[in-house]
Amino acid sequence: MVVAMSGTSESRRVASVRVLDELAALGRRSRGSSELVARRFDLQPTQVQLLLTLSRSGECRVASLAEAQLVDPSVVSRQAAGLERLGLIARRPDPEDGRAALVSLTDAGRERVRRVRDLHVRAVAESMAQWPVERISRLADDLAALTQASTDAYARLSALPHTEPAKDPA
Repeated sequence: MVVAMSGTSESRRVASVRVLDELAALGRRSRGSSELVARRFDLQPTQVQLLLTLSRSGECRVASLAEAQLVDPSVVSRQAAGLERLGLIARRPDPEDGRAALVSLTDAGRERVRRVRDLHVRAVAESMAQWPVERISRLADDLAALTQASTDAYARLSALPHTEPAKDPA
């Protein structure tokens, strides 16, 4: 579905480029922050991401975690093995498919996730300490809308034949 938008095509394109640039800068900052937090808890950033994903999803298969993290299941299997050795996650056979395993957080894993989240929340809250709550809420709403719209747009682009160049919607 195409939604009518205000502004010229060129100004929309310029604004879109600015959004991409700011998202890239935020992504770099986020990766740096993730590395800092992970080191503080003697983990790799990918392990922290797996713990956070598992915290949101609850018990699930490795394949589901891989899909959520947009990586190959073998990557998640290696991460999960390390986290299992640390006692942060547990595996059990999937009763619906004996070849697969279900993974879940242990009590120690839930505690580690709580501490990681607390540190991230503290840093984000501090970065917006001078902002009114309404602005913070609006930003959260706008980011959620952008995430959904971006997911939808890239899904449409991925459905295009590879021989057809993507058309600029602006």
